[in-house]
Amino acid sequence: MKTKLKIHRNRIEALSYDIVALLERRTRLAHKVGEIKKELRMPINDPAREQELLDRLISSTTLPPELVKAIFNIIFAHSRGIQVDQAS
Repeated sequence: MKTKLKIHRNRIEALSYDIVALLERRTRLAHKVGEIKKELRMPINDPAREQELLDRLISSTTLPPELVKAIFNIIFAHSRGIQVDQAS
């Protein structure tokens, strides 16, 4: 039984590393988006775009909507922070 637990925990850990790698990729893309927004003199904050993406994400999963919102609000805030730093 402990072996099964260890196998599942190892799988969860591997997925956690995958999630972090994906967040790093997303961060690099957010940085590029920030550069483009700066060139185009576009505002950093785009609540309509964030809400549209959030709605699509929520409808694409069986995860609780509150969980998806909480996770992505943190991700969105981080991305905006990167872009604000670039605009300075």
